Amino acid sequence: MKIVGIVLGVLLVLVIIIAGWVWSGRGGLIDRSQAVDEKWSQVQNVYQRRFDLVPNLVASVDNFMQRQQATLEGVIAMRQRVIQLKDQAEGALKTQNPALLDSLSGQLSRQLNSFINVVVEQYPQIKGDQLYSDLMTQLEGTENRIAQERRVYNESVREYNVFRQRGVKALIAGAIFGFPYQKEFFAASTEAQTAPSVKDAFNNK
Repeated sequence: MKIVGIVLGVLLVLVIIIAGWVWSGRGGLIDRSQAVDEKWSQVQNVYQRRFDLVPNLVASVDNFMQRQQATLEGVIAMRQRVIQLKDQAEGALKTQNPALLDSLSGQLSRQLNSFINVVVEQYPQIKGDQLYSDLMTQLEGTENRIAQERRVYNESVREYNVFRQRGVKALIAGAIFGFPYQKEFFAASTEAQTAPSVKDAFNNK
């Protein structure tokens, strides 16, 4: 009986040690998972700023074309498409879907470039307007913030993925507690990584 008791005691100690070891792996996964979520929230912030700013840019053009009905109708249609893209982007931000966000960002860039080219061709005097100058500066700053936050987000994803996949402790804890094997990097396309060439459009006219 003594031997059985000793064996059971040793097994119990081993179980406690292993459980604590796995639990510490869970804690490491929680820390890194929360870091990824925090960085994603910053990506959300800067993208939300972009999708809020562009409709404001489009709306401001209306003031220059109130008496030009044909051009105004085209601007209104473009503005509606931009608003639709914004609504879709908000859904992508909420569902943490980098691929969809990347696609919508590319569409927004194309739409904005098309919009600016039409406007500047019809109204070259807009180039000198202070409102446009301020909005262009804000848009450029937004693109810089997006690039920075995407980089920081990817760093946190890399740290999580390495920790989750490399260590036995994290592998076991992740499988037991349902942590994803890896999180998705924000791999934006070349087009999406490039800010809309609004400034160039103005400078070249």
